[in-house]
Amino acid sequence: MAKILVVDDQKALRKNLAFYLKSQGYSTDTAGSAEEALNKINKTYFDIVITDYKMGAMTGYDLMKRVRKTHPSMEFIVMTAYGNIPLAVEVVRNGAADFIPKPFEYVTILEKLKKITSVRKEQPVPEREQVPHIVAASQQMKDLIDLADKAATSNITVLIEGEHGTGKRLFARYVHRHSDLYNSEFVIVECSNSSESNLEVEIFGVADSAEKPGALAKANGGTLFLRDIDGLSPALQLRLLKFISEGTYFPVGSSTLKKSNARIITSTSKNLKKQVNNGNFREDLYYLLNVMPVYIPALRSRVADLAPLTNHFLEKYRAQYQKNITSISPDAMAWMNTYDWPGNIQELENILSRACALATSEVLDESLIFTLPQDRPEREESVGYLNMTLKDNQKTLILKALKQNSNNYSRTARQLGISRTTLWRRMKKFKIEGLQIEK
Repeated sequence: MAKILVVDDQKALRKNLAFYLKSQGYSTDTAGSAEEALNKINKTYFDIVITDYKMGAMTGYDLMKRVRKTHPSMEFIVMTAYGNIPLAVEVVRNGAADFIPKPFEYVTILEKLKKITSVRKEQPVPEREQVPHIVAASQQMKDLIDLADKAATSNITVLIEGEHGTGKRLFARYVHRHSDLYNSEFVIVECSNSSESNLEVEIFGVADSAEKPGALAKANGGTLFLRDIDGLSPALQLRLLKFISEGTYFPVGSSTLKKSNARIITSTSKNLKKQVNNGNFREDLYYLLNVMPVYIPALRSRVADLAPLTNHFLEKYRAQYQKNITSISPDAMAWMNTYDWPGNIQELENILSRACALATSEVLDESLIFTLPQDRPEREESVGYLNMTLKDNQKTLILKALKQNSNNYSRTARQLGISRTTLWRRMKKFKIEGLQIEK
């Protein structure tokens, strides 16, 4: 069922309406002002917003106009006790799905919702209108979202650095969707997976080839995201440098100068400054790309994001695989909290996707989570291999947690998400007592 946000400064009205809609199977949340609603929408996607028109400094109408710039697929129902025909016409003309005068019967709202949801099923949201959502609980990621919002207000170039799987593409898409270019193309070019000649054609296009325009032509008026920018050859680095400096370029095999005002966002999993120092990347291009530098930290250094990310992917894949999964076992979650995640968020998503696909119960346990590539035997052999792996993993994570907490049992138990008694029992089971912890 659709996810609905009810916005009204009258507490009783919004609570009662949300409760009624929840009883009808909808997922609901509430906000007491347009400002609070805007904050919730920036963190969570809602299918439909039911908002009062007159609430304070920001009206429900203002909220709708602002939100639909970045969330064009989000539907609005505007309700008001000050209704009139001209106002209703204006609100609907500017994007509202419906306009309802107060007071109203709940059944009226229900009929409107059924109508909206039926239309949405017939008209799926295009991928370009799907708004990216950055899960952020750690202060590092909250600061990055603030930086992304600032980057979205201008068309300056952005260089995103970070390990593989940290979410650089998501960050770039977020900047695009929250900028004035949100309704234009977001074009991605992988710079490390093609030969120089193929990549040159992909970026700059070919002379007199209307059927296959280059990325700069397709992203004209929008955003061109160049992934793994360190993969560009010296010749292509020079061509890109000239385009960023002048806003013009020559398609391959053409003497006709073309223009493009595509915004450039780039990413790399390497330290691009070191690549410059090593002579592998042009210094002048580096400074043109690095107008707004962004570094996305590895998942292991922002463990506060692990739980909300886990919940996010659980919700995604239990719906995709139509599984009634409610949680992850404490043992599995404790292991996840101490694992280094070399593949970062991409690895976390892959593990949870696989676990949800294989799950046969409501709880994801260790047997589904501990199926990492490094745990796989070199050849098919003993049936008891999985149990041996689980035991070794649990023993390793307990030793690691004890070391991190200077052998403090209370802190170790809290980190692992278990009680002191459970920790003591497992230490006894794995014969950890008396063992010297490696420094």
